[in-house]
Amino acid sequence: MGEVSLAAVKVEELLKEVRIDYTKTKTVEGAVASVRDILQTLGTVEVSSSVAARFVKDLGVPDDKCGFKFQKPVSVKVIGSFVTQSVTKPVQNVDLAVLIPKTCFHEKDYLNYRYHAKRLLYLAAIERELSKMGSFEKMEWTSLHEDATKPVLIVYPAADDSGVATKFLLRLIPTISTEHFDFTKFGLERNNVRDAKSREGLALPTPHYSSSIVEDMLIQEHSDWLESHLSKSPTLRDAISLAKVWLRQRSVDGHRDGLNGFLMSALIVHLSTPAGKQRISEHMSALQMFRVTLDAIGTMDILGRGLVMQRLVENSVSSDVKQMKSSFEVVMVDPSGRLNLTHRLTKSALEELKYDALRTLEAMKGLKDGGFDAVFMTRVGFSAKFDYHIRFEVPDRTTKSPLCLDMERWRVFERKVEAILRKALSERAVLVRVLQRSLPSGWNPSVGLECVEKVPLLAGIFLNNHEVALRMADVGPGADDKVEAKKFRSFWGERSELRRFKDGKICETAVWECQPTERHLIIERIVHHVCLRHLALSPSDVKVVAGQLDFAVSVRGKDQSAVIPKILEVFENLSKRLRSLENLPLHIVSVQPLSAEFRHSAVYYPQPHPLASEVVLSKPLPKVLGSCLDPLEIVIQLEGSGRWPDDPVAIQKTKLAFCLNIADSMQVKWGVHCVASEEAVDILMDGFAFRLSILYEKDRTLINKERLASSLATGSGLPLKFGATVLNSQPASLKGDRLLRSMHASILLGLHGLYPAFSPTVRLAKRWLASHLFSGVLADEAVELLVAHLFVNPSPYSPPSSRVTGLLRFLRLLESHDWLLAPLIVDVNASITPNDETIIMSQFDKLNRDSNSVCEGPAMFIATAYDLSSETWTRDSPNVKGLKRLVAYAKSSSALLSSMIMSHDSSAKWQTLFRTPLNCYDAIALLHEQSLPHPSRLLFPAHVDIPSVVSRKAPDDILALIPSPVMKAGPIAARNHLLIGFDPVEEFVKELKERLGESCSIYYDQLGSDVVGLSWTAGSSGKRKREEKLENSVDVDDIVRHINEAGAGLVKSIHLSDRVRKVGLPAVSKQVQKMKRVANLSTERKKGSKKGK
Repeated sequence: MGEVSLAAVKVEELLKEVRIDYTKTKTVEGAVASVRDILQTLGTVEVSSSVAARFVKDLGVPDDKCGFKFQKPVSVKVIGSFVTQSVTKPVQNVDLAVLIPKTCFHEKDYLNYRYHAKRLLYLAAIERELSKMGSFEKMEWTSLHEDATKPVLIVYPAADDSGVATKFLLRLIPTISTEHFDFTKFGLERNNVRDAKSREGLALPTPHYSSSIVEDMLIQEHSDWLESHLSKSPTLRDAISLAKVWLRQRSVDGHRDGLNGFLMSALIVHLSTPAGKQRISEHMSALQMFRVTLDAIGTMDILGRGLVMQRLVENSVSSDVKQMKSSFEVVMVDPSGRLNLTHRLTKSALEELKYDALRTLEAMKGLKDGGFDAVFMTRVGFSAKFDYHIRFEVPDRTTKSPLCLDMERWRVFERKVEAILRKALSERAVLVRVLQRSLPSGWNPSVGLECVEKVPLLAGIFLNNHEVALRMADVGPGADDKVEAKKFRSFWGERSELRRFKDGKICETAVWECQPTERHLIIERIVHHVCLRHLALSPSDVKVVAGQLDFAVSVRGKDQSAVIPKILEVFENLSKRLRSLENLPLHIVSVQPLSAEFRHSAVYYPQPHPLASEVVLSKPLPKVLGSCLDPLEIVIQLEGSGRWPDDPVAIQKTKLAFCLNIADSMQVKWGVHCVASEEAVDILMDGFAFRLSILYEKDRTLINKERLASSLATGSGLPLKFGATVLNSQPASLKGDRLLRSMHASILLGLHGLYPAFSPTVRLAKRWLASHLFSGVLADEAVELLVAHLFVNPSPYSPPSSRVTGLLRFLRLLESHDWLLAPLIVDVNASITPNDETIIMSQFDKLNRDSNSVCEGPAMFIATAYDLSSETWTRDSPNVKGLKRLVAYAKSSSALLSSMIMSHDSSAKWQTLFRTPLNCYDAIALLHEQSLPHPSRLLFPAHVDIPSVVSRKAPDDILALIPSPVMKAGPIAARNHLLIGFDPVEEFVKELKERLGESCSIYYDQLGSDVVGLSWTAGSSGKRKREEKLENSVDVDDIVRHINEAGAGLVKSIHLSDRVRKVGLPAVSKQVQKMKRVANLSTERKKGSKKGK
């Protein structure tokens, strides 16, 4: 009940924000009266096609058929949501129905778009007269329900005499009465556009054309019908407002074939009437009414089955509805029974609407507070909603059919594109959605209608499950079915071939064979093939967002993740060998992977190295070999024993003894080269280096004892949960805890199996963070949890099925989540209980209300089932400043990526997503490329415009390569020269932090970059570490010297920003300077005291 009540409170607050106070609309009412008075005083004037010659020509109407004598409107009435009091902010329109006199039309003006031409000319004459008055701020053109053939004039009211302005806009909508034309002329089987003929020359019915005219004849009746129902029910009006907010957040109402506010209002009213079985009751709340409406759309598919808003004579109703279903894809018969209100809706638009409704119902049922934020506060745009995005650049046609028949020419093309994509993708796609185009922004009648054809066409695709969507073959009919086989070959062309399958069948098959790392490109290849074959488009006309970001996780154009099966195979063999060792004091009972490579979430993967093998002596070596080898971390667990020592030092020595024993045993029994240290054993096997460490069950207890005092002092001693075990008194940071890392790895490995797009999304997210020098800010495990949240809690979306969409949602999550006010709960296995959530919230509040809003706990609070208090990955970093910086970068990149998805820019533009600005740092250290461990992973060499203050010559040797003299010395010498797990950039940053202290923020890219950025920050005002801060009081020369000394052999040049070079880098904060003065004064007093004694 508490959550329901809170949801109701939030809904009521939302309604307060979007409602209009109709007692304060005098300004807009005055503007309406002004327009009405002006229109009623207009005189008679001759109007010809010259007023909008291009528009009339594009409609195909001869000049002599569209001239008429303009007369003032019969009436100017307010209709729509302003009358029904259901206007919902921020869209504030007042619709004015301008009734055109019958004398402006001839008897047969319902034919061949003559009505549409005169409708526009009448409105253009009004616009010309209003512009002479100077009583309005400005005027613009738009269209009714995004229908380009039915323009609408928007009038921006000026401020009144007292200077009060209004946010309302006036929309002048030309209408005609029910007496203008005979309704019988608009039968769905009639042809009212004479050029609409079949190939055989037979006249075709024009139901869409006829409906557009009938719509104008009944627009006043529809407004009156809605007003009669809504005037009695404020709650029903609130339900409509909620529905409008939802439609806008789902980007549904902005398309010609989408469900707009009027149609949603009509549907909600229908559900409250006997014809709608009174599914909506007057006793319901607005939120309940909204839920019932979504249920009718999504679950009951009321629109898909077709509905009638009023009972008619049985015979006529059944006949008309059947005919409407054969003429339109979606049917909702209006109260008069004469018009299908949804004549513009397409099947794909309805499927998208149902998808959104079902996702919303899931959120309202499964999320906290009825999913209020996901339902009403989250914007679901085209770029983040669909898995694949297509953009068609439609070229100019040399031979053109008439522009406007039953539907406009571009509508026919849009439907053809959708039909071809549906057929090509078939069961690969759950939904193919082609967005219908409308008039471009800033349009006016003088431009005409052909401009709509030149607007790029966008399409979105929802994929089915991975195995179906990205299969490598489309199996067609058998070879013995000649008719269907011919159709299959006709559609697929050269892609079709006969194949024999294991069951003996021989079928026509369209084959899309590719490497496993390229399967995400299959959809792009299919789309390109069928569009070029059936739409006469060139490759540059069809752009699919699929692999544009692959460069970021590739090395020399290849995705290294193809080596994963080999890594897993070698790991399995190593595990068997380790468990088979018998001459150990304690047997190895389990071998568990720790590194991101094993869970498919590493950005780059180590490739098999010839020297990392037990057969290194038996094979000739290549002339050039890399020297840096990334180890794959694994952890072993020994059988239980009560003979372990209690002293931490003794335990470490015992582990060292085990490591030496394991190394000797592996080398003796299997001939595997091993290198043991106090922490781990490096095992070289089958081309890979495995770093083995020992997991001891009491390691956590020892760590806790070591840091218990710190933990209790900060109030962070809440439990971390491991299945049924609860461990208390957590240390300040557990990033090195092997048990936690092992649990984290096993959980995310399962995610990879459920969601194939999870792995590439994580890889892109990590590469984006590193590219913007956030490697030291956010731990890799934290990134994986953030991405995991997108998949296990995707609302209001479904889990992403493509890497580009996944990255965009990752950036949106960083940008939109309120990190300082709410924790992020990542429940991968649905194992977090309500009691756990209470603990999480309690711990979050406790950590974030200390020290006068200074966050002493994690600024980014990520709670998991194994870490309820976010102690593990984000306890120390990012801090509040680092988080703000991260959110700002995510916001900028999110907007850029969304724009590129919509515009499908060149590959160079996509690269800017991973290029980071360097003008925001106080100091920049450029690194020698040949000193990097993996120079091939460098995306873009850094470029700095400001002059350097220090330049260093490049070293003679290339770190990433084994020197030639060493190679000549033989394979053993070359193997001994391998640098396993060595990263000079990490060591450089570590030493800089030790030298410069906390007053300097250091930003770098651990994955492969040749730049390190430094920003000097104000020191903490706390009393602790005062002496350390005093030692860190350095000036510009000292900073340069520290960078130069720490980066010997690595740093190429050092650059200082213009601000630093002109003003000088602040050595320390004011607080540190104050402490220095206090320390000096204290020293002088002590000296004086000694002299006195």
